[in-house]
Amino acid sequence: MLNRPVIGICGSHNIGDRQLFIRENYMQSVLRAGGLPMLLPQVADKETAQALLDNLDGLLLAGGGDVEPARYGESAIPACGEPDAQRDDFELTIIPLALERHMPIFGICRGIQVLCVAMGGTLYQDIQTQCGVERAKHEQPAPYNAPVHTVYFEPDGFFSGVIGAKSMPANSMHHQSIKDPGAQLVVEGRTQDGIIEAVRGAQSDDVFAVQFHPEYLSEESAYAAKLFECLVSKARRYRAARIASPAI
Repeated sequence: MLNRPVIGICGSHNIGDRQLFIRENYMQSVLRAGGLPMLLPQVADKETAQALLDNLDGLLLAGGGDVEPARYGESAIPACGEPDAQRDDFELTIIPLALERHMPIFGICRGIQVLCVAMGGTLYQDIQTQCGVERAKHEQPAPYNAPVHTVYFEPDGFFSGVIGAKSMPANSMHHQSIKDPGAQLVVEGRTQDGIIEAVRGAQSDDVFAVQFHPEYLSEESAYAAKLFECLVSKARRYRAARIASPAI
């Protein structure tokens, strides 16, 4: 039990009430996988972000609201949601620092989007407006643990290897998606309508992300559980290397 790696979670921010929070199913998914979840404060200065990372073995980028389009060089369209400058500032500060350390990173929903932006890519602000993909097909009503479509992975890719299958049933709760992943991310999964649903780092699969919400599925779906197990396994190796070489 003492070898359980610490997974820092970048959670949601309620601007009006000044609350930081995360849904319990993120925590439980990490715990079941053998990790210790920790909700992170949203700081914007690099020194404090570095201090946070000094005590972490992995980073989980959770779901949430839309990334401010100016962060990837665009003006907001009417269908884009209200931005949260505090959350954007924090995540776009800590992600590059975690990448410099080669720390394992797993992004979920907004997490895949902010990871893409942090690594030089761009987003569709609204898939219906900009892609012609019916928004309702990707914004399901409750219950959220009920899959509504299939994600197809590259047959010999990272995700196929992790879950042991070329596809998996998935849920869907988003209206934005990756447009251009840039040079630092490799697309490995899509839905039948072409929306990007899974990416990994071009240089290392220690960085990976999905557009769907495995935290709602992981208790019953072995496929979803394996994604969290993968994060924790990578974090455990990172922890061992960090302890062996404190400079990491």
